[in-house]
Amino acid sequence: MSYFTSGVFWFIEGILFCVVLSGFKAWTIEHGIKMSAWKWVMVAGWILLAGFTIAFIGTSLGESEKTAALVGGSSFGVISILTGFVLWRVLGLGKRRS
Repeated sequence: MSYFTSGVFWFIEGILFCVVLSGFKAWTIEHGIKMSAWKWVMVAGWILLAGFTIAFIGTSLGESEKTAALVGGSSFGVISILTGFVLWRVLGLGKRRS
């Protein structure tokens, strides 16, 4: 479990953040979705929240705190899923186009 307490874990999480953000940008361009600055701020905030959830679980497991990983991961996971759904609806990505 020393992997989660090393800098490698955080380095990989940063790389994944950049890959997800650039992939989302390419996806929006491909689908013709217009993204304004406030939408990008919301997307980046949600990605940071999801990354925090993963980091919390990883750090808790790295410190051998299985109960904290389970309870905190469940709590933050539910919050991440709910805010992700709300963000999806706010951005208008969940609407069917005719």
